[in-house]
Amino acid sequence: MANIIDNKKNIKRGLKRKRFKKISVSKLTRFSFLPSVFTIFNLFLGYIAVLQIIKHNFITACYLIILSVVMDGFDGTIARITKTESNFGMQLDSLVDAVTFGFVTSVLIYVWGFQAVQPQNGKILGFIFLSAGIIRLARFNVLKEADAFPSNTFIGLPIPIAALSILSVVLICKDPIQEQLYLILFSLYIILIAFLMISNVRYRTMKKINSKHNLLILFIVAILVALSIMYPSYTIPIFTFFYIISPILFYISKKLKRTRVKIKVNKSSIKSDE
Repeated sequence: MANIIDNKKNIKRGLKRKRFKKISVSKLTRFSFLPSVFTIFNLFLGYIAVLQIIKHNFITACYLIILSVVMDGFDGTIARITKTESNFGMQLDSLVDAVTFGFVTSVLIYVWGFQAVQPQNGKILGFIFLSAGIIRLARFNVLKEADAFPSNTFIGLPIPIAALSILSVVLICKDPIQEQLYLILFSLYIILIAFLMISNVRYRTMKKINSKHNLLILFIVAILVALSIMYPSYTIPIFTFFYIISPILFYISKKLKRTRVKIKVNKSSIKSDE
């Protein structure tokens, strides 16, 4: 009887030890200072952009979102260069992206596109974009933790590019849409972008680019950045459009390469037969 009581006491002690096991919070929340500064600044820009949207300063809000995209690229790049990537930094970056590119863009969709004409439809379409962006970010985090895809590949359209695709329409049109036909087209466009975010379409990144012409690529990128700063109303929509259709372009280029290889193989076989 005494042995049974002692065993019960030992089991309770073991459960208590497991239940009250100390977790090092400082280790779990360890982050690098410099990348996190860029991430928080990205959040600040998104906050200011919302205030500008409320004031109907739509073009200013678009420029702030564009600057947020640049900041979003900096924090990840700096973390990789300094080898200070962390789970906390990844979660912080995703939460900020959800606000800056998801929530802010959904507000822009509603206020700029539909508030004056079709407020109910604007609420629905804004929420569709926001929910697709959140789902896309959640899937990205899960796949990244599982290391389920190459680091130079995105599954689904990245949410910063999705935000750029919406504000590109604002930059082109400038004034809110009034005509019924254009509202329908804009609605279909929002649904398409939302679908691309949660789709399995693979998009390339700038990581692990190995080329014999790295200096030439760097020079071209510098020119593109300069053009984006000088003429954002033209260059941002063009670059965004080509990135959205880039999987199709890569697929066509692969097909062309394969056909060229087949032609070369056939020619060489014909020559060997002769």
